[in-house]
Amino acid sequence: MQPSSPSTGRALAGGSGLLAALAGATAALLAPVALAQGGTTAERTPWQVDSALLLYREGAGRVSAVEPVVSLRSSDAQERSWGLKLTFDALTGASPNGAAPQPGVQTFTSPSGNQTYSVAGGQTPLDPSFKDTRGALAFSHERPIARLMRLSLGANASSEYDFTSLGASLGLARDSEDRNTTWSAGLAFEADQLRPVGGTPPGLRPLTTPSQRGDNGSRRVTDLLLGVTQVMNRRWLMQLNLGLGSASGEHSDPYKILSVVDGRSGLVTGDGYVHEKRPDSRRRTSLYWGHKIHLKRDIVDVSYRFYRDDWGVRAHTLDARYRWMLGGGAYIEPRWRHYTQSAADFWRGWLVEGRDWSSSSSSTALAAASADPRLAAFKADTFGVGIGWPLTATGTLTARLESYRQRQKQPADAPGVLATLPVAPGLKATLLTVGYAFDW
Repeated sequence: MQPSSPSTGRALAGGSGLLAALAGATAALLAPVALAQGGTTAERTPWQVDSALLLYREGAGRVSAVEPVVSLRSSDAQERSWGLKLTFDALTGASPNGAAPQPGVQTFTSPSGNQTYSVAGGQTPLDPSFKDTRGALAFSHERPIARLMRLSLGANASSEYDFTSLGASLGLARDSEDRNTTWSAGLAFEADQLRPVGGTPPGLRPLTTPSQRGDNGSRRVTDLLLGVTQVMNRRWLMQLNLGLGSASGEHSDPYKILSVVDGRSGLVTGDGYVHEKRPDSRRRTSLYWGHKIHLKRDIVDVSYRFYRDDWGVRAHTLDARYRWMLGGGAYIEPRWRHYTQSAADFWRGWLVEGRDWSSSSSSTALAAASADPRLAAFKADTFGVGIGWPLTATGTLTARLESYRQRQKQPADAPGVLATLPVAPGLKATLLTVGYAFDW
Protein backbone atom coordinates (compact mmCIF):
# COMPACT_ATOMS: atom_id res chain seq x y z
CA MET A 1 0.00 0.00 0.00
CA GLN A 2 1.26 3.44 -0.91
CA PRO A 3 1.03 6.67 1.05
CA SER A 4 -2.51 7.69 1.90
CA SER A 5 -4.78 9.42 -0.56
CA PRO A 6 -8.53 9.86 -1.06
CA SER A 7 -10.25 6.96 -2.70
CA THR A 8 -10.42 8.40 -6.18
CA GLY A 9 -6.66 8.66 -6.02
CA ARG A 10 -6.36 4.86 -5.98
CA ALA A 11 -6.33 4.68 -9.74
CA LEU A 12 -4.36 7.86 -10.34
CA ALA A 13 -1.25 5.83 -11.00
CA GLY A 14 -2.79 5.28 -14.41
CA GLY A 15 -3.33 1.57 -14.28
CA SER A 16 -0.42 0.38 -12.20
CA GLY A 17 -2.83 -1.87 -10.30
CA LEU A 18 -4.07 -3.24 -13.60
CA LEU A 19 -0.50 -4.00 -14.68
CA ALA A 20 0.14 -5.77 -11.39
CA ALA A 21 -2.94 -7.93 -11.90
CA LEU A 22 -1.82 -8.73 -15.44
CA ALA A 23 1.64 -9.64 -14.17
CA GLY A 24 0.06 -11.96 -11.62
CA ALA A 25 -2.00 -13.68 -14.29
CA THR A 26 1.07 -14.09 -16.48
CA ALA A 27 3.04 -15.49 -13.55
CA ALA A 28 0.34 -18.12 -13.12
CA LEU A 29 0.77 -19.06 -16.77
CA LEU A 30 4.50 -19.47 -16.17
CA ALA A 31 4.10 -21.77 -13.16
CA PRO A 32 4.57 -24.98 -15.16
CA VAL A 33 8.10 -23.84 -16.07
CA ALA A 34 9.23 -24.23 -12.47
CA LEU A 35 8.08 -27.83 -12.54
CA ALA A 36 10.61 -28.50 -15.29
CA GLN A 37 13.25 -28.42 -12.60
CA GLY A 38 12.14 -31.84 -11.46
CA GLY A 39 9.35 -30.98 -8.99
CA THR A 40 6.06 -32.83 -8.91
CA THR A 41 2.55 -31.50 -9.26
CA ALA A 42 0.48 -31.71 -6.08
CA GLU A 43 -2.60 -33.90 -6.10
CA ARG A 44 -5.52 -32.00 -7.55
CA THR A 45 -8.32 -30.90 -5.28
CA PRO A 46 -11.76 -29.48 -6.18
CA TRP A 47 -11.01 -26.08 -4.67
CA GLN A 48 -7.90 -24.40 -3.30
CA VAL A 49 -8.79 -21.56 -0.95
CA ASP A 50 -6.51 -18.66 0.00
CA SER A 51 -7.86 -16.26 2.62
CA ALA A 52 -6.09 -13.26 4.10
CA LEU A 53 -6.70 -10.20 6.24
CA LEU A 54 -4.58 -7.06 5.81
CA LEU A 55 -4.39 -4.43 8.57
CA TYR A 56 -2.68 -1.17 7.59
CA ARG A 57 -2.07 1.86 9.80
CA GLU A 58 -0.16 5.06 9.14
CA GLY A 59 1.41 7.11 11.90
CA ALA A 60 0.26 10.54 13.14
CA GLY A 61 -3.42 9.60 12.92
CA ARG A 62 -3.41 9.20 9.17
CA VAL A 63 -5.06 6.46 7.11
CA SER A 64 -6.00 3.06 8.50
CA ALA A 65 -7.28 0.19 6.37
CA VAL A 66 -8.80 -3.24 6.87
CA GLU A 67 -8.82 -5.52 3.83
CA PRO A 68 -10.11 -9.12 3.85
CA VAL A 69 -9.45 -11.18 0.71
CA VAL A 70 -10.70 -14.62 -0.32
CA SER A 71 -9.40 -16.40 -3.42
CA LEU A 72 -10.78 -19.68 -4.83
CA ARG A 73 -9.12 -21.83 -7.48
CA SER A 74 -10.09 -25.15 -9.05
CA SER A 75 -8.37 -27.34 -11.68
CA ASP A 76 -9.34 -30.42 -13.65
CA ALA A 77 -7.48 -33.33 -15.25
CA GLN A 78 -7.17 -31.41 -18.55
CA GLU A 79 -5.08 -28.70 -16.82
CA ARG A 80 -7.91 -26.20 -17.05
CA SER A 81 -8.37 -23.94 -14.05
CA TRP A 82 -10.88 -21.38 -12.79
CA GLY A 83 -10.26 -18.68 -10.22
CA LEU A 84 -12.39 -16.26 -8.24
CA LYS A 85 -11.13 -13.52 -5.93
CA LEU A 86 -13.19 -11.34 -3.57
CA THR A 87 -11.76 -8.23 -1.91
CA PHE A 88 -13.24 -5.73 0.51
CA ASP A 89 -11.58 -2.51 1.73
CA ALA A 90 -12.56 -0.23 4.59
CA LEU A 91 -10.46 2.93 4.99
CA THR A 92 -10.65 5.76 7.50
CA GLY A 93 -8.38 8.51 8.76
CA ALA A 94 -6.79 11.74 7.59
CA SER A 95 -5.10 12.37 4.25
CA PRO A 96 -2.88 15.29 3.07
CA ASN A 97 -4.91 17.77 1.04
CA GLY A 98 -1.83 19.21 -0.73
CA ALA A 99 -1.75 22.63 0.95
CA ALA A 100 1.53 23.87 2.41
CA PRO A 101 1.84 24.25 6.20
CA GLN A 102 1.66 27.72 7.72
CA PRO A 103 2.69 29.23 11.08
CA GLY A 104 -0.95 30.08 11.84
CA VAL A 105 -4.23 28.14 11.79
CA GLN A 106 -5.63 27.26 8.35
CA THR A 107 -9.30 26.51 7.69
CA PHE A 108 -10.52 24.46 4.73
CA THR A 109 -13.90 23.45 3.32
CA SER A 110 -14.61 19.75 2.83
CA PRO A 111 -15.11 18.46 -0.76
CA SER A 112 -18.88 18.34 -0.23
CA GLY A 113 -18.91 22.00 0.74
CA ASN A 114 -21.00 21.24 3.83
CA GLN A 115 -18.26 21.27 6.48
CA THR A 116 -15.03 23.00 7.38
CA TYR A 117 -11.97 21.76 9.24
CA SER A 118 -9.01 23.58 10.74
CA VAL A 119 -5.32 22.71 10.84
CA ALA A 120 -3.07 24.00 13.62
CA GLY A 121 -0.09 26.18 12.80
CA GLY A 122 3.09 24.32 11.90
CA GLN A 123 1.18 21.15 10.96
CA THR A 124 0.82 19.39 7.62
CA PRO A 125 -2.74 20.06 6.40
CA LEU A 126 -4.71 16.80 6.61
CA ASP A 127 -8.31 16.28 5.60
CA PRO A 128 -9.82 14.26 8.50
CA SER A 129 -12.98 13.31 6.59
CA PHE A 130 -11.34 10.54 4.54
CA LYS A 131 -13.56 7.46 4.72
CA ASP A 132 -14.41 4.89 2.10
CA THR A 133 -15.23 1.26 1.40
CA ARG A 134 -14.54 -0.76 -1.73
CA GLY A 135 -15.64 -4.13 -3.02
CA ALA A 136 -13.84 -5.94 -5.84
CA LEU A 137 -14.45 -9.16 -7.74
CA ALA A 138 -12.02 -10.84 -10.17
CA PHE A 139 -12.47 -13.96 -12.31
CA SER A 140 -9.77 -15.90 -14.17
CA HIS A 141 -9.64 -18.92 -16.44
CA GLU A 142 -6.60 -20.77 -17.80
CA ARG A 143 -6.41 -23.64 -20.24
CA PRO A 144 -4.06 -25.34 -22.72
CA ILE A 145 -4.81 -24.49 -26.36
CA ALA A 146 -1.94 -26.49 -27.88
CA ARG A 147 0.70 -28.92 -26.69
CA LEU A 148 3.07 -26.13 -25.63
CA MET A 149 0.72 -23.15 -25.36
CA ARG A 150 -1.68 -21.90 -22.68
CA LEU A 151 -4.37 -19.23 -22.64
CA SER A 152 -5.41 -17.03 -19.71
CA LEU A 153 -8.58 -14.94 -19.53
CA GLY A 154 -9.54 -12.52 -16.77
CA ALA A 155 -12.26 -10.07 -15.82
CA ASN A 156 -12.51 -7.76 -12.81
CA ALA A 157 -14.80 -5.15 -11.34
CA SER A 158 -14.53 -2.87 -8.32
CA SER A 159 -16.78 -0.22 -6.86
CA GLU A 160 -16.61 2.36 -4.12
CA TYR A 161 -18.54 5.49 -3.26
CA ASP A 162 -16.89 7.73 -5.86
CA PHE A 163 -15.15 5.31 -8.22
CA THR A 164 -16.09 2.32 -10.40
CA SER A 165 -13.74 0.20 -12.50
CA LEU A 166 -14.27 -2.60 -15.03
CA GLY A 167 -11.41 -4.54 -16.60
CA ALA A 168 -10.53 -7.52 -18.77
CA SER A 169 -7.27 -9.30 -19.63
CA LEU A 170 -5.93 -11.86 -22.10
CA GLY A 171 -2.66 -13.77 -21.76
CA LEU A 172 -0.74 -16.31 -23.84
CA ALA A 173 2.28 -18.41 -22.84
CA ARG A 174 4.33 -20.80 -24.95
CA ASP A 175 6.93 -23.30 -23.69
CA SER A 176 10.03 -24.38 -25.52
CA GLU A 177 10.32 -28.02 -26.56
CA ASP A 178 12.42 -28.84 -23.48
CA ARG A 179 10.02 -26.78 -21.30
CA ASN A 180 12.93 -24.82 -19.83
CA THR A 181 11.84 -21.54 -21.44
CA THR A 182 8.46 -19.85 -21.54
CA TRP A 183 7.58 -16.79 -23.59
CA SER A 184 4.48 -14.88 -22.52
CA ALA A 185 2.36 -11.93 -23.61
CA GLY A 186 -0.60 -10.29 -21.92
CA LEU A 187 -3.02 -7.50 -22.79
CA ALA A 188 -5.38 -5.78 -20.35
CA PHE A 189 -8.01 -3.07 -20.60
CA GLU A 190 -9.69 -1.02 -17.90
CA ALA A 191 -12.54 1.52 -17.92
CA ASP A 192 -12.88 3.80 -14.89
CA GLN A 193 -15.74 6.07 -13.89
CA LEU A 194 -14.97 8.83 -11.36
CA ARG A 195 -17.73 10.43 -9.31
CA PRO A 196 -15.95 12.82 -6.91
CA VAL A 197 -17.84 14.17 -3.93
CA GLY A 198 -19.05 17.66 -4.84
CA GLY A 199 -18.32 17.18 -8.56
CA THR A 200 -15.16 17.47 -10.68
CA PRO A 201 -13.36 20.76 -9.92
CA PRO A 202 -11.76 22.81 -12.73
CA GLY A 203 -8.01 22.36 -12.73
CA LEU A 204 -5.76 25.27 -11.68
CA ARG A 205 -8.62 27.48 -10.63
CA PRO A 206 -9.32 29.04 -7.20
CA LEU A 207 -11.32 26.79 -4.88
CA THR A 208 -14.86 26.34 -6.09
CA THR A 209 -18.17 25.31 -4.56
CA PRO A 210 -19.99 22.15 -5.73
CA SER A 211 -22.36 24.28 -7.85
CA GLN A 212 -19.36 25.55 -9.86
CA ARG A 213 -17.90 22.11 -10.60
CA GLY A 214 -18.28 19.79 -13.56
CA ASP A 215 -19.75 16.36 -14.14
CA ASN A 216 -18.20 12.97 -13.50
CA GLY A 217 -14.93 12.01 -15.16
CA SER A 218 -13.72 8.87 -16.92
CA ARG A 219 -10.46 7.19 -17.83
CA ARG A 220 -9.36 4.38 -20.15
CA VAL A 221 -6.27 2.27 -19.44
CA THR A 222 -4.43 -0.24 -21.64
CA ASP A 223 -1.49 -2.40 -20.54
CA LEU A 224 0.76 -4.75 -22.49
CA LEU A 225 3.09 -7.20 -20.76
CA LEU A 226 5.81 -9.22 -22.53
CA GLY A 227 7.87 -11.76 -20.62
CA VAL A 228 10.28 -14.64 -20.70
CA THR A 229 11.00 -17.14 -17.95
CA GLN A 230 14.12 -19.29 -18.14
CA VAL A 231 15.21 -22.28 -16.09
CA MET A 232 18.91 -21.47 -15.69
CA ASN A 233 19.66 -24.75 -13.92
CA ARG A 234 17.83 -27.16 -11.63
CA ARG A 235 17.92 -24.63 -8.77
CA TRP A 236 17.69 -21.24 -10.50
CA LEU A 237 14.67 -19.67 -12.23
CA MET A 238 14.90 -16.24 -13.91
CA GLN A 239 12.07 -14.04 -15.19
CA LEU A 240 12.21 -10.88 -17.31
CA ASN A 241 9.11 -8.78 -18.03
CA LEU A 242 8.58 -5.62 -20.08
CA GLY A 243 5.44 -3.62 -19.32
CA LEU A 244 3.96 -0.89 -21.52
CA GLY A 245 0.96 1.14 -20.44
CA SER A 246 -1.18 4.00 -21.67
CA ALA A 247 -4.01 5.88 -19.96
CA SER A 248 -6.22 8.70 -21.18
CA GLY A 249 -8.91 10.74 -19.49
CA GLU A 250 -9.23 12.28 -16.03
CA HIS A 251 -6.04 11.92 -13.95
CA SER A 252 -6.34 14.85 -11.54
CA ASP A 253 -7.22 14.16 -7.92
CA PRO A 254 -10.38 16.19 -7.19
CA TYR A 255 -9.50 16.35 -3.48
CA LYS A 256 -5.99 17.79 -3.85
CA ILE A 257 -5.15 21.52 -3.79
CA LEU A 258 -2.08 23.79 -3.88
CA SER A 259 -1.28 26.87 -1.80
CA VAL A 260 -0.53 30.24 -3.37
CA VAL A 261 2.25 31.86 -1.29
CA ASP A 262 4.26 35.06 -1.23
CA GLY A 263 7.70 34.54 -2.75
CA ARG A 264 9.49 36.22 0.18
CA SER A 265 7.50 35.47 3.32
CA GLY A 266 6.14 32.06 2.30
CA LEU A 267 2.72 33.02 3.69
CA VAL A 268 -0.50 32.20 1.87
CA THR A 269 -1.60 35.17 -0.17
CA GLY A 270 -3.90 36.26 -3.02
CA ASP A 271 -6.33 33.55 -4.09
CA GLY A 272 -4.99 31.37 -1.29
CA TYR A 273 -5.64 27.90 -2.67
CA VAL A 274 -6.28 26.41 -6.11
CA HIS A 275 -7.33 23.00 -7.41
CA GLU A 276 -4.54 20.83 -8.82
CA LYS A 277 -4.37 19.75 -12.46
CA ARG A 278 -2.56 16.84 -14.10
CA PRO A 279 -2.09 15.89 -17.77
CA ASP A 280 -5.00 14.02 -19.33
CA SER A 281 -2.80 11.17 -20.56
CA ARG A 282 0.04 9.07 -19.21
CA ARG A 283 2.38 6.58 -20.87
CA ARG A 284 4.36 4.16 -18.73
CA THR A 285 7.21 1.70 -19.24
CA SER A 286 8.49 -0.81 -16.70
CA LEU A 287 11.13 -3.52 -16.69
CA TYR A 288 11.09 -6.35 -14.15
CA TRP A 289 13.98 -8.77 -13.56
CA GLY A 290 13.40 -11.53 -11.01
CA HIS A 291 15.40 -14.49 -9.72
CA LYS A 292 14.31 -17.46 -7.59
CA ILE A 293 17.15 -19.62 -6.32
CA HIS A 294 16.57 -22.88 -4.45
CA LEU A 295 19.49 -23.56 -2.14
CA LYS A 296 19.91 -26.92 -0.44
CA ARG A 297 16.88 -26.16 1.70
CA ASP A 298 16.19 -22.44 1.67
CA ILE A 299 14.89 -20.20 -1.13
CA VAL A 300 16.19 -16.77 -2.21
CA ASP A 301 13.82 -14.46 -4.11
CA VAL A 302 15.37 -11.23 -5.48
CA SER A 303 13.89 -8.82 -8.02
CA TYR A 304 14.55 -5.39 -9.50
CA ARG A 305 12.02 -3.15 -11.25
CA PHE A 306 12.62 0.03 -13.23
CA TYR A 307 9.72 2.36 -14.02
CA ARG A 308 9.41 5.53 -16.08
CA ASP A 309 6.58 7.59 -17.53
CA ASP A 310 6.07 10.69 -19.61
CA TRP A 311 5.22 12.67 -16.47
CA GLY A 312 8.90 12.60 -15.59
CA VAL A 313 8.68 10.00 -12.81
CA ARG A 314 11.58 7.54 -12.67
CA ALA A 315 11.48 4.79 -10.05
CA HIS A 316 13.68 1.89 -8.93
CA THR A 317 12.51 -0.99 -6.74
CA LEU A 318 14.72 -3.65 -5.18
CA ASP A 319 12.88 -6.47 -3.39
CA ALA A 320 14.69 -9.28 -1.55
CA ARG A 321 13.30 -12.23 0.41
CA TYR A 322 15.00 -15.19 2.05
CA ARG A 323 12.80 -18.16 2.93
CA TRP A 324 14.42 -20.15 5.71
CA MET A 325 12.86 -23.60 5.72
CA LEU A 326 12.36 -25.08 9.18
CA GLY A 327 11.18 -28.52 8.11
CA GLY A 328 7.72 -29.98 7.70
CA GLY A 329 6.75 -27.16 5.37
CA ALA A 330 7.23 -24.42 8.00
CA TYR A 331 9.36 -21.38 7.21
CA ILE A 332 10.48 -17.91 8.28
CA GLU A 333 10.91 -15.28 5.55
CA PRO A 334 12.62 -11.92 6.19
CA ARG A 335 12.05 -9.25 3.54
CA TRP A 336 13.56 -5.91 2.53
CA ARG A 337 12.17 -3.65 -0.16
CA HIS A 338 13.86 -0.40 -1.20
CA TYR A 339 12.06 2.12 -3.42
CA THR A 340 13.16 5.47 -4.80
CA GLN A 341 11.54 7.82 -7.29
CA SER A 342 12.06 11.22 -8.88
CA ALA A 343 9.37 13.90 -8.86
CA ALA A 344 6.90 14.43 -11.69
CA ASP A 345 7.81 17.33 -13.97
CA PHE A 346 4.78 19.31 -12.78
CA TRP A 347 5.13 18.60 -9.05
CA ARG A 348 5.28 21.72 -6.89
CA GLY A 349 4.96 22.08 -3.15
CA TRP A 350 3.22 25.46 -3.66
CA LEU A 351 2.62 28.18 -6.24
CA VAL A 352 4.52 31.46 -5.88
CA GLU A 353 2.43 34.60 -6.40
CA GLY A 354 3.61 36.59 -9.40
CA ARG A 355 5.76 33.73 -10.74
CA ASP A 356 3.55 30.63 -10.89
CA TRP A 357 0.21 32.28 -10.24
CA SER A 358 -1.49 35.65 -10.77
CA SER A 359 -4.24 36.40 -8.27
CA SER A 360 -5.23 39.55 -10.17
CA SER A 361 -6.43 37.38 -13.06
CA SER A 362 -6.76 34.08 -11.12
CA SER A 363 -4.70 32.34 -13.77
CA THR A 364 -1.37 30.67 -14.48
CA ALA A 365 0.81 29.87 -17.46
CA LEU A 366 1.40 26.38 -16.07
CA ALA A 367 -0.23 23.53 -17.98
CA ALA A 368 -0.27 21.27 -14.92
CA ALA A 369 0.67 21.41 -11.24
CA SER A 370 0.22 19.13 -8.22
CA ALA A 371 1.49 19.01 -4.65
CA ASP A 372 0.50 15.37 -4.14
CA PRO A 373 3.32 13.71 -2.13
CA ARG A 374 2.92 10.55 -4.22
CA LEU A 375 4.29 12.54 -7.18
CA ALA A 376 7.19 14.06 -5.22
CA ALA A 377 10.74 12.74 -5.05
CA PHE A 378 11.12 10.31 -2.16
CA LYS A 379 12.78 7.15 -0.90
CA ALA A 380 11.09 4.38 1.04
CA ASP A 381 12.08 1.15 2.75
CA THR A 382 9.94 -1.75 3.86
CA PHE A 383 11.30 -4.18 6.44
CA GLY A 384 9.35 -7.24 7.43
CA VAL A 385 9.25 -10.88 8.34
CA GLY A 386 6.77 -13.57 7.41
CA ILE A 387 6.09 -17.06 8.71
CA GLY A 388 4.33 -20.10 7.31
CA TRP A 389 3.14 -23.00 9.44
CA PRO A 390 1.22 -26.07 8.23
CA LEU A 391 -1.71 -26.78 10.54
CA THR A 392 -3.15 -29.75 8.65
CA ALA A 393 -2.16 -31.92 5.69
CA THR A 394 -3.64 -29.35 3.30
CA GLY A 395 -3.89 -26.18 5.42
CA THR A 396 -1.18 -23.59 6.06
CA LEU A 397 -1.27 -20.51 8.29
CA THR A 398 0.79 -17.51 7.21
CA ALA A 399 1.51 -14.15 8.83
CA ARG A 400 3.63 -11.17 7.84
CA LEU A 401 4.50 -8.03 9.82
CA GLU A 402 6.09 -5.12 7.93
CA SER A 403 7.22 -1.59 8.68
CA TYR A 404 7.17 1.07 5.94
CA ARG A 405 9.30 4.23 6.19
CA GLN A 406 9.15 6.99 3.59
CA ARG A 407 11.48 9.99 3.34
CA GLN A 408 10.43 12.78 0.98
CA LYS A 409 13.05 15.04 -0.53
CA GLN A 410 12.95 18.53 1.01
CA PRO A 411 12.43 21.34 -1.55
CA ALA A 412 15.55 23.49 -1.83
CA ASP A 413 13.76 26.75 -2.68
CA ALA A 414 11.28 27.04 0.20
CA PRO A 415 10.60 30.78 0.74
CA GLY A 416 10.33 32.50 4.12
CA VAL A 417 8.53 30.53 6.83
CA LEU A 418 8.25 27.43 4.65
CA ALA A 419 11.97 26.84 5.12
CA THR A 420 11.28 26.03 8.79
CA LEU A 421 7.99 24.13 8.45
CA PRO A 422 7.34 20.42 7.61
CA VAL A 423 6.69 20.92 3.90
CA ALA A 424 7.90 17.38 3.12
CA PRO A 425 7.12 15.21 6.17
CA GLY A 426 8.03 11.56 6.24
CA LEU A 427 5.55 8.74 6.52
CA LYS A 428 5.56 5.69 8.76
CA ALA A 429 3.16 2.79 8.39
CA THR A 430 2.70 -0.70 9.80
CA LEU A 431 1.23 -3.62 7.86
CA LEU A 432 0.04 -6.93 9.29
CA THR A 433 -1.21 -9.71 7.03
CA VAL A 434 -2.62 -13.00 8.33
CA GLY A 435 -3.67 -15.72 5.93
CA TYR A 436 -4.86 -19.29 5.82
CA ALA A 437 -4.68 -21.49 2.72
CA PHE A 438 -6.39 -24.87 2.52
CA ASP A 439 -7.99 -27.38 0.17
CA TRP A 440 -11.75 -27.62 0.15
